[in-house]
Amino acid sequence: MQIKRISVIDLGTNTFNLLVAEQEEGEKPKILHRSKYPTKIGKGGINQNMITEEAFQRAKNAFDEIAKISKEHKVDTSIAFATSAIRSAENGIEFVKMLEKNYGVSIEIISGDREAELIYSGTKNAMELNHEPVAILDIGGGSNEIIIANNEKVFWKKSYQLGITRLLEQFKPSDPIKKGETQEVETYLKEQLSDLFEAIELHSVKTLIGSSGSFDTIKQVLLAEGLPSNGLPESQFEIKLKDFFRLHQTFLNSTLEERKGMPGMDPVRVELMVIASIFINQLVKEAGFSKLYQSSYALKEGALYEFFEKNINPTENESVEVNK
Repeated sequence: MQIKRISVIDLGTNTFNLLVAEQEEGEKPKILHRSKYPTKIGKGGINQNMITEEAFQRAKNAFDEIAKISKEHKVDTSIAFATSAIRSAENGIEFVKMLEKNYGVSIEIISGDREAELIYSGTKNAMELNHEPVAILDIGGGSNEIIIANNEKVFWKKSYQLGITRLLEQFKPSDPIKKGETQEVETYLKEQLSDLFEAIELHSVKTLIGSSGSFDTIKQVLLAEGLPSNGLPESQFEIKLKDFFRLHQTFLNSTLEERKGMPGMDPVRVELMVIASIFINQLVKEAGFSKLYQSSYALKEGALYEFFEKNINPTENESVEVNK
């Protein structure tokens, strides 16, 4: 029997993301449902390579809802991917087995390289890439994946253990962050990313494309300020550098409570946004990027495309049509 409806579950460090899609014979795949759950499984233990009991419970709560939605949509199959916080945790396999036993879903613990491949696949289907190399950045809670690629191939990729939850628990910044603390994070990132900057220079990369939550939040905050959506497809958004630099200063000067009240701010990102912004700013500044974009597609969309290409249309690479 040909499988036509699928749920994709991305077990991220801060959020679990659910995507439900289907493909009727001869039609383009359609996304039927998207939702995310603030599980924060890295909180309180990520730098000790442990998932806490509280995180176990938050994950179960999320999967209760995920299972319910998958049943409502009469999903034929589910695929799930566990990323940095789980693959690096000493009890990560125990965590995965608990979810598999309780919810009957098979979960693949993927490497940083595999994560980067899926992010590239998702971004490539959101953006109209050409022959010019671009840098693709996915900011996670446990790891950050960076890929240098064009529309045809990946030139360079690496997964860094520099996720925002890791950095937040390592540096423990003040509220608001102090100038010296910002400089400390910047110096650390410059050292850790030295091989990336060499690769960017080697491939003459001028454009940075950001996928996942932090870039989605930047987009939503800018749109909430009244900035136009710049006429691009829903799956992508150009972030003008002057707008990013202005917003970056706003984040640096803000308290946690002030960020909670920002229109467009994702509640999951309130604690993380300052460090995430420092990471993006450091990358833009050191690499000398002239263009910055947000991609609405990331790992889960990449997994969706890969699944349909292998199982439904092995010889085709169709665009996903978003069901509005």
